[in-house]
Amino acid sequence: MRYFFLLLKRSRVLLYFLLLESIAFAWIINKRSYQRSQFLSATTEIKGNFQGLAAQTKAYLNLKEENEQLARENIRLRESLDESFIFQNFGADTINSRTYKQRYTYVDAQVISSSHFKVENYILINKGRLSGLEENMGVIGPSGVVGVISNVSKHFARVIPIINPNLRISAELAQDGYFGPLRWLGENYRESSIQDIPPYANVQTGDTVKTDGRSSFFPRGINIGLVKSTSLQADQNFLEVTVSLSTDFAKLRKVYVVKDLWINELDSLNMRP
Repeated sequence: MRYFFLLLKRSRVLLYFLLLESIAFAWIINKRSYQRSQFLSATTEIKGNFQGLAAQTKAYLNLKEENEQLARENIRLRESLDESFIFQNFGADTINSRTYKQRYTYVDAQVISSSHFKVENYILINKGRLSGLEENMGVIGPSGVVGVISNVSKHFARVIPIINPNLRISAELAQDGYFGPLRWLGENYRESSIQDIPPYANVQTGDTVKTDGRSSFFPRGINIGLVKSTSLQADQNFLEVTVSLSTDFAKLRKVYVVKDLWINELDSLNMRP
């Protein structure tokens, strides 16, 4: 306590000066309208900047929770789309004999590492067996098809993307229904090609390419890309269609794993698509 009073005694001149400055400043602000308006403007600006910074900090801290909520909402929306259901008719011509059955559900995941410039590209996601993931499950992104799970551990899964020549999926030209295997040729990660399209097919630049539902990987109608060009294959009997892929693998961060609820029944009949 003694040292505190000694400090006050030594600093009394400075303290008197600060007190008088504060009184003078307050008098100027209260008596002169221009200075008062400038002071209020400055304090408002400072306060606004601090509040804005606080709001940005809070928004950043809440971003993870908001992203998780958005992912859950996206899953609910995807599961309500027509392609996640299948129409069944049990034979009798009654209302109760016809129904739509849920076939596909989804699990959201984050991309934690990936490649897109290699010949054999891979993606690693942050969900695994504990989240219900298994090998041969399809993976889609916000813009369309991504790939198929090849390996699963407890907490992670490895995905073979469609920009890997070891993966082929069935793709359909939405305008006329012709389909063929989609295969990446190992060059441009934004393009792939569909082979074995009949030469008489009326394929136009800009036509939509989607999944055809002939495999258990994906529901029918998931976006793959747009037709860029066509050319005859080497055997001259079929067309090769170059497709501009809808998924930009250089920017891919969020994905959804497709779970086929009917896969065990199909496997039991040896009828996996």
